[in-house]
Amino acid sequence: MNLQQFITLCEEILEVEPGTLTMATRLDSIDEWDSLTRMDLVSYCDDKFNTTLPVEIFRDTETFQDVIDKVKPYLYVTAYEK
Repeated sequence: MNLQQFITLCEEILEVEPGTLTMATRLDSIDEWDSLTRMDLVSYCDDKFNTTLPVEIFRDTETFQDVIDKVKPYLYVTAYEK
């Protein structure tokens, strides 16, 4: 999974219009960004990245850039897989 695919999926999970999320998007400005959505995102990442992320991985995120920073190492691993 590449970065753009991850962003697209986040937009689906957060129920925002495609192209809405930018790195500067404040998560508290998104109505769907709550603990349940964070759990959905962790579950999705566990499945797609074939790993187990800590449940609290997105707890201290304020912007979408923070989310990307948290999952970026996993995106790179996935990008090199065949």
